[in-house]
Amino acid sequence: MLDISFAELIIIILVLIIFVSPKNLPLLARGVGKIIKKLKLFIYEIKQEFQRETKFKQLKKIEKEIKNTK
Repeated sequence: MLDISFAELIIIILVLIIFVSPKNLPLLARGVGKIIKKLKLFIYEIKQEFQRETKFKQLKKIEKEIKNTK
């Protein structure tokens, strides 16, 4: 999902250490982790909804075909 190289990761960590005190880094990391978890869950739920909607449309189409054959 996130394509970050090792060098980019080191730069991000150094910038965080400079701008955020080391005491607050665990809190920041925990908060970012929670946000990423919620974002992944949100994306998963959207995908599931699209799949349900696609299946529903397919079932409606099949139902319509069955009614037309009678």
